[in-house]
Amino acid sequence: MLYEIQAEMFNQSTWQRVWAAKSVNAMRRGFMLGSFLVFLLIMFFGIMGMIAYANDPEAYDNYEKFAYLAFFALIEPLSNFWHIVVLIIVTALAASSIDSLQTAIASILSGDILRFGVSDNAARFLTRGVLVLINIPAIILSSYRFDVIGLFLVADLVCGTAVLPVFLGLITEDYGFIPAPTELGAFLGILSGIAAVVVNGQIIGFDQAVSSITGEVIASGPFSYFWLTNSAECAVCGTTTMVTFIVVPLVAGFFTLFFSKLDIMIRGSRAREPIFKTAQTLESDNYHFDKKEGTKMRIVGLDDGGEEIDADEGTEQEVDPVASNNLKVEKTDSAEETNAQSVEVAA
Repeated sequence: MLYEIQAEMFNQSTWQRVWAAKSVNAMRRGFMLGSFLVFLLIMFFGIMGMIAYANDPEAYDNYEKFAYLAFFALIEPLSNFWHIVVLIIVTALAASSIDSLQTAIASILSGDILRFGVSDNAARFLTRGVLVLINIPAIILSSYRFDVIGLFLVADLVCGTAVLPVFLGLITEDYGFIPAPTELGAFLGILSGIAAVVVNGQIIGFDQAVSSITGEVIASGPFSYFWLTNSAECAVCGTTTMVTFIVVPLVAGFFTLFFSKLDIMIRGSRAREPIFKTAQTLESDNYHFDKKEGTKMRIVGLDDGGEEIDADEGTEQEVDPVASNNLKVEKTDSAEETNAQSVEVAA
């Protein structure tokens, strides 16, 4: 549960659904329906697991059979027809997940490339080329028969080193002695999380990762603990792995705030400025509005047909300018009413 939450916070296929949603209500309805369907699917496999265990409890107790493969143990006595059907369904499930992740990678990468002033066509072809290159080592690694749960744990632990440093960035103002994280503080917090993994491995005397399937040494040295091969029975078994997923994000989060505080004390207001700056497109101005004195803003909503709906019945009021879905912000200067400007906002 812990490692899954940390990883899902960075699951870009989920975030793509957030940005693609027509509205907040549509997003909530979609996630609620999707969660219910996933619940039914997980419940089905849970029932299959109980049936498989009831048929051969001794084999599962002795780890001759693995509980997470119980469904496949049930269909093993069936004819080849059902094996082929299951193979097609499993392949479709894997392909749909990979497709979502690759679409998300393309979206993020192309957005970053466009910030450097690259044309749309160049960004599109460059992104596709990078995706092809990424798939080459992925296909090669798949031939090594790594435990898929172990691979997930590696990714989850990497996400655990960054989950709090990144999402603490949602704090936009200081709260007493707790500072809003700086970019340098978040970066050093992530490094602290990585160090916590290494130290944790050294404390328990972990020096090499061994595959539970082939028995081969996957990695050795201090960073080998990222493989979390703490149990020969299953990748997620044992309290050692659980403690690691508790300690690592907490250490990373603490040092993010600690280094951010030091950064502010040393560099002052410069600590709030980004260290790595990229070129900004003209459209990026639509996402940030600096409220100036004497400036009033009227927020106008858009209905499903794209027609304007004046939420304030045409009245002007001072509001905090917020960029959100399906909003048009009309900004007028009280000193010069005739020089009104309209800015389309797309989140």
